[in-house]
Amino acid sequence: MAIALDRAARSILRTAITGNAGSRRVAEDGARKSLTELGLEEAKRPTGLSSAQTELRNRLRAHARSLGDIMVPDGSIKAKRLVGEIAYEHWHRALFARFLAENGLLVDPDHKIAISLDELEQIAKEEGKDPIELAADWAEPMLPQIFRRDDPVLALSLPPETKAGILEIIRRLPRAVFLADDSLGWAYQFWQADNKEQINKSEVKIGADELPAVTQLFTEDYMVLFLLENTLGAWWAAKRLAAEPALAAEANSEDELRDRTSPAGYRWTYLRFLREPQDGEPPDAATGPWCPAAGAFLGWEREAKDIAFLDPCMGSGHFLVFALPILAALRRAEEGLDERAAIRAVLAENLYGLEIDPRCTQIAAFTLALTSWKRLGAPEPLPSLSIACSGLSIGFGREEFLKLADRIADAEGWGGHKTVLDAGRSPLGERAATRIRGGLERIYDLFKKAPYLGSLIDPRKAVTGGDHGYGSLMEERYDVLADHLHKALDKNGEPAETRETTVTAEGLAKAAEIMARRYTLVATNVPYLGNGDMDLELKTFVEENYKRAKSDLSTVFIDRARQLVAPSGALAVVFPQNCLFLPTYKSFRLNLLDEVKLEYVVALGEEAWETFAKRGPLATLACLTNHAPTNKDRHFSIDATVVPEIEQKIARLKECQVTVIDQEAQRNNPDHRILTETILKQDLLEAKAVSLAGILNGDSDKFTRLFWEFPRKSSDWAFLQTSPSADSGCRGLIGLIYFDEQHGHLREDATVRKERLHNSDQRGNFAWHKRGIAVGQMRDLPIADYFGEKFDSNVAVIVPKLDKDFPAIYEYCHSPDFREDARRLEKRKNITNATFGKTAFNYEHWQRIAVENHPGGLPKPYSNDPTQWLFEGHPRGSRNPNASLPESFDHGAVTSGGPRPGMAEHPLQVAVLRLLGYRWPRQTNSSFMDCPAISEPDEAGRSTLIANDGIVSLSATADQPDATTRLRELIRLIWGADYVDGTIRQLLAVEDAKANDLSTWLADEFFEGHCKLFHQTPFIWQVWDGVRGGFSALINYHQLSGQGDAGRRLLEKLRDTYLGDWLAAQRRALAAGEAGTEERLTAAEHLRSELTRIIEGEPPYDIFVRWKPLYRQPIGWEPDIEDGVRLNIRPFLIARTKNPRGRDACILRITPRVKKYAGADRGVEPLRKKEEFPWFWAEDADVAKVDFAGGPEFKGRRYNDFHFSRAFKQRARDARGKRS
Repeated sequence: MAIALDRAARSILRTAITGNAGSRRVAEDGARKSLTELGLEEAKRPTGLSSAQTELRNRLRAHARSLGDIMVPDGSIKAKRLVGEIAYEHWHRALFARFLAENGLLVDPDHKIAISLDELEQIAKEEGKDPIELAADWAEPMLPQIFRRDDPVLALSLPPETKAGILEIIRRLPRAVFLADDSLGWAYQFWQADNKEQINKSEVKIGADELPAVTQLFTEDYMVLFLLENTLGAWWAAKRLAAEPALAAEANSEDELRDRTSPAGYRWTYLRFLREPQDGEPPDAATGPWCPAAGAFLGWEREAKDIAFLDPCMGSGHFLVFALPILAALRRAEEGLDERAAIRAVLAENLYGLEIDPRCTQIAAFTLALTSWKRLGAPEPLPSLSIACSGLSIGFGREEFLKLADRIADAEGWGGHKTVLDAGRSPLGERAATRIRGGLERIYDLFKKAPYLGSLIDPRKAVTGGDHGYGSLMEERYDVLADHLHKALDKNGEPAETRETTVTAEGLAKAAEIMARRYTLVATNVPYLGNGDMDLELKTFVEENYKRAKSDLSTVFIDRARQLVAPSGALAVVFPQNCLFLPTYKSFRLNLLDEVKLEYVVALGEEAWETFAKRGPLATLACLTNHAPTNKDRHFSIDATVVPEIEQKIARLKECQVTVIDQEAQRNNPDHRILTETILKQDLLEAKAVSLAGILNGDSDKFTRLFWEFPRKSSDWAFLQTSPSADSGCRGLIGLIYFDEQHGHLREDATVRKERLHNSDQRGNFAWHKRGIAVGQMRDLPIADYFGEKFDSNVAVIVPKLDKDFPAIYEYCHSPDFREDARRLEKRKNITNATFGKTAFNYEHWQRIAVENHPGGLPKPYSNDPTQWLFEGHPRGSRNPNASLPESFDHGAVTSGGPRPGMAEHPLQVAVLRLLGYRWPRQTNSSFMDCPAISEPDEAGRSTLIANDGIVSLSATADQPDATTRLRELIRLIWGADYVDGTIRQLLAVEDAKANDLSTWLADEFFEGHCKLFHQTPFIWQVWDGVRGGFSALINYHQLSGQGDAGRRLLEKLRDTYLGDWLAAQRRALAAGEAGTEERLTAAEHLRSELTRIIEGEPPYDIFVRWKPLYRQPIGWEPDIEDGVRLNIRPFLIARTKNPRGRDACILRITPRVKKYAGADRGVEPLRKKEEFPWFWAEDADVAKVDFAGGPEFKGRRYNDFHFSRAFKQRARDARGKRS
């Protein structure tokens, strides 16, 4: 059984490869240094190079072009791909060497004994050689596909410190890394990790450069084994049971069957069996003979030696490595071969692989060889492996590529006899050269898009018609062309460009030959990439060639893999489950169900991956046979999504009762959804209701806010409902969107709305102003009431077609049945809105439940949560219009809207906010469905205790008592006769306070609790000097962001009046000799200087708003409240106390975890003028530059951390004023 790399060793390996000190960075830095010494990127060769260096420089430049690095007209090259290639090759060659050494496979050719890495270094030192190069020399005869002697990349010597760094990293890796069978796959996954993260952050469309990194996904061992055992294993077991019918009839368990059908030397682990039904028995209660659950694969070849197995997306060779021992065991059993003969036979005759990434192809070759050598006990030359890179780049022009025909003709001796009058070829030689040229033309046309198509290329389509005069060579024998190219490659003295072109052409011919075949079994983990993430070339190709499957690269590859399967052959695949239920794939599913027979479908869920820390794509395993189904066909299914842990999923795969489903039943499911259970045919919810998707805005950081970021909603903004955080009648009522209510669309340019948003800013308009149900679309599907406002794309809204049906819909959606029905139809973590409409809905049943539960009508909405629109803003809570009053209730607490519950969810927080002058939406004239605006002010609203200027100092001032006194008096006023000595303690307990008194809670806990409660977007800021007992004040952000110069004047008042009084008091105390005064005075003076810097607004204390042109950027402290807390708070997060107590400490009492302004927001901006938006013409390295004026190219990245001086912004304003 294969050995998997354990989690601890995997973590060590990841650390060794990724990050600034990882092997990739070390190797790439070394590669750049070596190339710089050769002047490789420069148009002219540096003086002083030796002839050997000059030759190597030429070879490397030719190789760079073959990789796709562009040579510009002046002759210079930007060798980005070459740098990556050099780094990869040198790191992996060293890694391969230790793999060989740790497995006893690094053999000294002179003494024929295995040596360790230490011994290798000693021998290399004695011979004056590089140890890794010496290991490569020893290994090259056994595996020339990896250790190419003429590879210019490996001929380049890295700097000594780079070599030493790589060797040291490899030395530190534990031995377990080199003994596990899946380590090389993990190693390459980690090699790509930083690149993948960078690509995902950049949000560029995915094309040739990005595809391998983004779609590279390491397949878990148990997934591979399940697929192989329930195809190859099922085929073998069916033969055994046919030969021993008594075993099929008498076996007691699946485990016994696995034991007794296993070939010698291999034991089935995941192979499933079930009993055949007889005499009308239902499949789940069958008592007939045992058979493989996946079927017998009767259309396959009769003997294992004739089985052709392909992985068209082989990555690091995982499927091939696991198939090798299975097929070897089968061939030993059938043909009587010994282990050595069986391994060699399988490598030569059974296994085939294709991979778009050249580096992965090399790893797959090494992994397959290493596995073979480990089984054989010693390294030896192996048969030529039938694996190839399907994504090789042709970095040369067509005519340059076709010149190879002449080279081949010369190598084959077709040059003819030269005479004085004629230097041409003989007619026979000319015809042969013409055929070769035709073959090369076909190769070029096929593979010019190979770096982003890979195995999607179909050579058989390319030769259809045969009207190009290329002859039968390319229609039948790509391998013949490969042989010719190999002979040309053996010829010495060719120019560097010719050799690189020949190497590429030979690899492409081999790939074409593999692609042109048909296979008994194709097994793979397909690449995952949504249509919207593809670049234009890839997107156009899949839409033109795979119309039904175009929505995702995974389904495109399933269709392509079907084309590679022989008639009655099988496809076994790992893929994301979305295509089995999303409406987008409806025609893909129907085609699948009509054209192939399903053998099994296994749902694993998002927790199936160690790669993603157990949260990854919604993994699914399936097998289908390439022949038309009948109406009697059945398949088995397993639902492993019901358990969260990988170990539990594995146990279910081995042991759980499988479900047998009719294929015709899948076809009859809503939208032909392929499910893991049979569902009863019932009326659907969509007959009575509409399920709608919400608004997409393209830039949430620009267009959405939390309602508490404004003192009141203006007409430019609309309320926006989002996903509820938990089941509740009133949740998710927190947002605002910059929206034109009159015309029903986002306040955005019409062209952007049409061409980029495709009018998705108007989605859900049928539900607006109607009552409905809001369903969070993630995982647990939390349910809340919908109140007719705008809603975003995180929530689906269900509204009745007829108002009279709403009570029944309400009851169904609030029941567990609704969630269970939805999850039965769609397993992925975020369910689409359309799926809710496909749930089974028994209208009469739920109408009866509605009458029983709510004879007086559905409950009216209200909220006691301060973070929801409906909250009434009262510390004692919102009135409950649905509550019935007990006889002992104090009717003095009853208002016209119903009784108050006695306390809001966060009463002290609410009281502080009211003290600072904040009022909730319903208190500022906003009304909602069944929740009118509150016209009468409450006790707090009528109080003179409210801080009208928006500042409350924690210490007393000349004309105001301290904050604790003011807050206690406000609470006493609000509680009235109910206020008792224990009221404050009770309120502190409700806040889960650590403090025992109000003063300590205000000073140390209020602001942290405020940030936590209001989603790390605080609107009451606590400014302090960093000293306990020092200056501290609460300030209302809304007033601090007042229009015109009001905000600046309030900040100056904080500095000059409140802090100024405190400074004066400290100076008097210092003069009086009070202890501790000097520290308080120094801290306060530093705070004053920081506030002054914020007011002046020079970098880094400036505000930057990426969606505003340069001439509208704030100069000094002049924030626009509509830009939101996230951006306006930046200067306060930059300003530091005198002696900060943490890396992120600032002049706020605690540093809010506001969404980071560093980095870039999601999305790409449409083209903007450089003089107005220079930051959209920036790259990552430009962000640190002050007064950045724009780069040479528009990038559109949405950076948020630029800084501009007052003078720079003032010049932009002045220039704008002159133009206007």
